[in-house]
Amino acid sequence: MNKHYLKIEINRASVTKSAILMILLLGSPLAFSEEQAKNQDLPNVVSIRQLLQIVREKSPRYAVARTQIEAAQAEVVAADVLPNPKVSYGRYDQAGGRRNTQFDGPSQQNITVEVPLLLAGQRGARKESAERRVEVAEADVETQYNRLIRETWRLFAQLLAGQRRVAVLEDANRELERLQSLIIGKENAGTASRYDVMRINQETQSLKTRLESAHTDNAGVVGELGVLLGFPNWKPQAKGILAPIGVSADLNALWMQAEQNNPELVSARRETIAADSGLERARRERWPVPSLLFGTAFTDQPYGNTTFAGVSVDLPIFDRGQGGMARASAEKHASVLKRELLLASTKQELERAVDVLSNRRKTLSKFEHSVLDPLPTLKQMAEDAYRLGQTGLLELLDSSRSRTEIKLNHLELLVAEIEAELDAMMASGQLVWILEKSD
Repeated sequence: MNKHYLKIEINRASVTKSAILMILLLGSPLAFSEEQAKNQDLPNVVSIRQLLQIVREKSPRYAVARTQIEAAQAEVVAADVLPNPKVSYGRYDQAGGRRNTQFDGPSQQNITVEVPLLLAGQRGARKESAERRVEVAEADVETQYNRLIRETWRLFAQLLAGQRRVAVLEDANRELERLQSLIIGKENAGTASRYDVMRINQETQSLKTRLESAHTDNAGVVGELGVLLGFPNWKPQAKGILAPIGVSADLNALWMQAEQNNPELVSARRETIAADSGLERARRERWPVPSLLFGTAFTDQPYGNTTFAGVSVDLPIFDRGQGGMARASAEKHASVLKRELLLASTKQELERAVDVLSNRRKTLSKFEHSVLDPLPTLKQMAEDAYRLGQTGLLELLDSSRSRTEIKLNHLELLVAEIEAELDAMMASGQLVWILEKSD
């Protein structure tokens, strides 16, 4: 009894140790989830070129979009398949009436093979229509890809600006800490009041709070970027210079490119072609499909065998394919209207984007020339005036605060111009082409 009790306790201890070991293994850095393992191949610091390559090659969101092409290609396979032949079997046995006493158990068996014949070109029309739908699916995926690029680039610009914003606030914080040391030193020397010390301390704490908020904003942008691309645990940092892309603001040149390269216009153009193929398919499908019939019939006691050949075809009396033709005609009309609407809306969107871009560039140029360039001189003048006693602490803090705000405003203007450039590239279909020039 005691030995049995001891054995049970030992087994419980072994189970407990195994459970503890399993918990430690799951909690260790070696126990990665599938998502974490997937993110191990992604860099921690990315440029815009690297980021857009990741979108194309690794993003689950783009991979999901490409499944539309695979589904359309499956329809091509289905359209190219010939219809199956049919085999039928029947048996006749005498169930009543006068029986021929000369024979024992008379019966007759029939075997018939039916082979449909697509003589009106239905197979070729089906395959042609399915192939045109593949082209439409490819254009639709390219449209989604361009939207994904535009949103990714926008978030990258915001992240890069956020990192620069943190750097500006850190510089301002170091400058305030230097002024704080200066004020405290002057207080110890009896040349500054207690109010000046409290005022500089308050300004320093306020700036630190703003710096923490900037870090939080960056974390939000990083999370939004990871969710957009399908990597929720990926937290990259942006690498590069926050500067305009350099897109042309020539409306006529951009519109010429848009007519050829805008993925939505390409998709609408391909939908019109696919609708024509669908209309042709509907015309072919109106023809009835004849079937060749081959068979044999044989009897037993005595044995006899006959062959059979014939043709079977539907009579188009009621259903003459009116529904299919009406549906195909409606799809053709809808595709034409959609293309006309997209042409008009795309041109209007491009005009808006170019107008906004031109105004953004003018504003940024004036700001950099009139406001940003004099900053170093103004900084030196403010500090010299304070040291010489010509101005007080409030004027010095106001000067420091103004320089910080000017730098932050410059970052906002840069992001606004980049977003305007992205809108212009999106409307003109240059997003993929411009990747070759991006860094």
